[in-house]
Amino acid sequence: MSRQRYCCIVRRRAASIPAGAFTLVELLVVIAIIGVLIALLLPAVQAAREAARRAQCQSQSKNLALAVLNYESARKNLPPSSQMDLITGGRNPIERNMYSGQQLSWIVQILPYLELQSVFSQFDLKKSVFDQNVTTAPELGQPSVLFCPSDQAFGRFYQSAAFSNNRRLGKANYAAFTAPEHTTCAGVWPGPLIYEPQPLERITDGTSQTLLLSEVRTRDELTDHRGAWALAWPGATLLAADMHGEGLGATRVCASSNPPSYIPSKLLTLGALPPNAPAGSENQDDQRECNNAAEADLLGMPCNTAGSTSAAPRSLHVGGVNAALCDGSVRFLTNEVDPLMYGLMVHISDGAIVAE
Repeated sequence: MSRQRYCCIVRRRAASIPAGAFTLVELLVVIAIIGVLIALLLPAVQAAREAARRAQCQSQSKNLALAVLNYESARKNLPPSSQMDLITGGRNPIERNMYSGQQLSWIVQILPYLELQSVFSQFDLKKSVFDQNVTTAPELGQPSVLFCPSDQAFGRFYQSAAFSNNRRLGKANYAAFTAPEHTTCAGVWPGPLIYEPQPLERITDGTSQTLLLSEVRTRDELTDHRGAWALAWPGATLLAADMHGEGLGATRVCASSNPPSYIPSKLLTLGALPPNAPAGSENQDDQRECNNAAEADLLGMPCNTAGSTSAAPRSLHVGGVNAALCDGSVRFLTNEVDPLMYGLMVHISDGAIVAE
């Protein structure tokens, strides 16, 4: 091939490539750069989405707190946390049986103040939560105002052949503080919502100093009752910190050796259930059933069947949970909150002023 002819062929091939076009190598480099940028931006996008979800959960907490306060304004008492009967011959004359009475939650009581009168009207408050004779079965429902979008509670239910008469209860994401120790002993050492209506004036520590409600997580497990919004059980709609007294070791407030003048400022951290309590022998939520405990530990939702009287607030927010106080304000309660401070913020009349 002559030199002149070769140069002509090269010129034709060069002319066939459009001016300014990318080569394959250049295109691959651009794609790689875009991939790196997406990888760098993805955590920021996810963080922004979680911030938006956390803000919505905070708003839901406030709505529920205001509904409780509106109930109190109308009824002159805070809503009862449950309807537990006294234990005959118990360790303390006012100790209660967790699984007696109608077992309807405080959320059921405040439904009219959440603009859910149509749901409330279908409940018979004289019947057990497991024996509601309603055709539309409102306890199967999951009102949107009860959801924290960080948790995937929608479509999750509680159902147990052993303990719920196979009645299906919808799950949600909010529970109220009933005691610094056990829900059954709230009459000795009370939080704001206990098993009887009590006036707001009993909160002598101040409404801005006392925790009212917080978030709970749900698990995609039918026999796990946590989050069941119509049910007045620990972890479902009740929270209790399982705090014990100094000098009493493992002795409970309900024990006959504990006088009613028990001083909560002498708390020990033994058995304390802080927000998002991690897996460990002292950190499980008490339940009636704890199937697949290993999975629950991995999910950050440890459980046991030791007594079903205590449970911790839980969320998927980084570092803590949204918590509403008795004045309707909302704070972020961190996982590292001091156990003594935590217990004092649940108790309504210990006389302590808690710092921010």
